[in-house]
Amino acid sequence: MTRRVVPEAILVVLPAWVAARVLVGVGWLVARLLAEGEEPHALGRGLLAWDGDWYQSLMLHGYDGMPLEGVRFFPGYVFLSRLVDVVTPGGPAIALLVVANAGTLVAMVLLHRLVVIESSDVGLARRAVWALALFPPAFVLTWAYAEGPFLALVVGCLLLLRRERWWEAAILAAAAALIRPTGALLIVPALCAVVRPSVPSRSSGRSIVSRLAVVVAGPAAAGGYVLWASVHFDEAFIPLTVQRHLRGDPVDPVRRLWQGLGELFGPDALGDGFHIVAVAVLLVALVVLLRAWPLRYGAFAAACLVVALAADNLNSLERYSLNGVPIVLGVATMAGHRRLGVLVPVASGLALVAMSAAAWSGSYVP
Repeated sequence: MTRRVVPEAILVVLPAWVAARVLVGVGWLVARLLAEGEEPHALGRGLLAWDGDWYQSLMLHGYDGMPLEGVRFFPGYVFLSRLVDVVTPGGPAIALLVVANAGTLVAMVLLHRLVVIESSDVGLARRAVWALALFPPAFVLTWAYAEGPFLALVVGCLLLLRRERWWEAAILAAAAALIRPTGALLIVPALCAVVRPSVPSRSSGRSIVSRLAVVVAGPAAAGGYVLWASVHFDEAFIPLTVQRHLRGDPVDPVRRLWQGLGELFGPDALGDGFHIVAVAVLLVALVVLLRAWPLRYGAFAAACLVVALAADNLNSLERYSLNGVPIVLGVATMAGHRRLGVLVPVASGLALVAMSAAAWSGSYVP
């Protein structure tokens, strides 16, 4: 992007970025008003609730200074926050929040640019930014969570894949995979981009190497951390298995979805049943995405959703679906429909407030 484009893009996305933080603040007030008796622990932790506490502990003590369960958090977000902590006042908590929120702003700017390049539709690009800002589980983009910088790297990688800048895309894919294990799934859009390039070109030997690099970068980086942790803690695949007692063994996603439909009408309707409703909405957006956008975007979003559904425990499924950030392109496309233009952002904004309030109240696991 040119020097002029960047400031203009920031001005375009800033209202959505600010509005999302205001709505999350409303969610905090709702949780505060609904709290009865003893204050929920998450509410007291504010923007460091849930995983934020783990990331702060990692910044302070490292993997060896905290419970083994902390190894499930990949190191990239903590590494970036330590760099920021060197130059900003306020300590680890402020550094974590700066990286999370600045990363979200960068992700929005890059998403706007990606949509403009793909569609030449400025209105659609604005809707995509708002769709990301108001995506119900996107309240974690305000918290001390890794999703902000992760999404920035993912969207940046997708933008570079669109431009066929393979080496740069490989670097961003590797960096994303060191922040969230879902970064390994960038192999899916990379394969799509390599097999079906935007502009047909002859493949030289150097080009073949760069294309191979962008395909394997994500899985290689994620695998590198898993290998280090497995050796360091003397347990194979420990970052991927340490939560097995909570999330269960991997299951057939289709069977898990079918099982969840039954839970809609049972005692667990507000638990896994709620997640199945969310999956239904996500599937609609995914179908729109697959029909209206190049395959690489829908394939990546679908891969993230399938992996989320492969867990016996569906906690945090909505946040995991956000990792497949192109899903918001499907939402933005639907919002462009005359009958859905107002309904989609209003419903999404209300759900954002409700989910953030539920997470602070301790009734929803983000």
